[in-house]
Amino acid sequence: MQTAFNKLRGSSSAKVGVIGLLILVLLIPVGMILGVIDDRSRVSEESRQEIMRAWGWQQVIAGPILVLPYEIVRISQYGERIVDEGMVFLLPEELSIDAELVPEIRYRGIHKVPVYTAHTSMKGTFGPPDISGLGIDNATVDWGRAYIALSITDARPIKNTPEVDMNGTRSPFRSGGTQIAGLAPQITASLGDYFAGSARDEALQFSIDLDVSGTDSLQYMPFGDETKVSIRSSWPSPSFIGNYLPETREIDDSGFSATWRVSSLGRSYPSRWTSAEVALANSSQSAFGVDFFIPIGLYQLTTRATKYAVLFIGLTFVSFFLFEVMAGLRLHPLQYLLVGFANTLFYLLLLSLAEHIGFAAAYLISTLASAGLITGYSLSVLGSRARALLVMAILGILYSFLYLILSAENYAMLAGSIGLWAALGLVMYLTRRINWFNEVPED
Repeated sequence: MQTAFNKLRGSSSAKVGVIGLLILVLLIPVGMILGVIDDRSRVSEESRQEIMRAWGWQQVIAGPILVLPYEIVRISQYGERIVDEGMVFLLPEELSIDAELVPEIRYRGIHKVPVYTAHTSMKGTFGPPDISGLGIDNATVDWGRAYIALSITDARPIKNTPEVDMNGTRSPFRSGGTQIAGLAPQITASLGDYFAGSARDEALQFSIDLDVSGTDSLQYMPFGDETKVSIRSSWPSPSFIGNYLPETREIDDSGFSATWRVSSLGRSYPSRWTSAEVALANSSQSAFGVDFFIPIGLYQLTTRATKYAVLFIGLTFVSFFLFEVMAGLRLHPLQYLLVGFANTLFYLLLLSLAEHIGFAAAYLISTLASAGLITGYSLSVLGSRARALLVMAILGILYSFLYLILSAENYAMLAGSIGLWAALGLVMYLTRRINWFNEVPED
């Protein structure tokens, strides 16, 4: 019985089975670390939402829109005259937007979120108010209640007191609520004074200066028959989003600039409509602009690194097993388990340090801590400085390879696949002459 047990202890196949079982056991702490990363990621998102609520949401700006109230007269079945109100909405013939985004980093605890203040100048031209073809009598228009509407996703963080300059007549914007179906809440500026003293058949030149804060992204909607948008900022990593890409763009370490030129021919809504028509139901799909892109988030990087834990643990165990087979050593499963825990601890160190000092520095410190721990332990259990240095070299190659994979955004999968293929090929080469039916040499 004792002889059979000793044979089982010295069996290479049994040792491989034990190593495989230990790897499965170590998947438990790896899974727990992934859970911690997920929890920290949720806390980060909650912090981001808190900052957005206080600073301003992702902004989409639409407008300006010229709104003309008019009367709708109908006769009821009892012969009574009933007067209802309708609205005519007119979009500019030309719209030019120039925006400068001043970025900032806001913190909630250890979590940071990119925010901005957008200094926007809007200029353009409305053609002479033309309601012909809409089935409306010009005499029913209430020119004294005409106004300009500007839709903003979140108007709370407007920094200035914006005014519209219409052919030299200035009018301040007020809170207007949601008066135009299909758009975010609007601010409005009365044009009653302008139309009271001006001809109603002339073109309307307007200008609006707006300073508004937001988080992550800023988009505009192409409300002009011809819309030109220019955005510039010192943010070094923009992502251009929406239904239109910029016509020109320049990006370098000092920031970016981009310009768009959009025709009304590509939109799904007309240049004029009445309140009886729901013309803007899907208008937000035409928005375009820029997102303050962060190439790879901290928690995404850490999650990707942790997914390679099985590879690290497995290759380290294979290295120790080859020392057993080729050098005639005998290692206890507990020694394998301790080495595996040291490998696993790397990912927890990486997460906790990266939240405070950044991913690159945290990766270096975690690598030195984990590799140093395993190398020092190997010096005792492997009984040779040369073997311990070889383990250190193997770990150095593995951690360097992982960092390259994490840094190569576009080639991460390709590099990972090639690396796995090379590692498997090396193991197959080193074990090609082992007779797995023989016992592992005893001490």
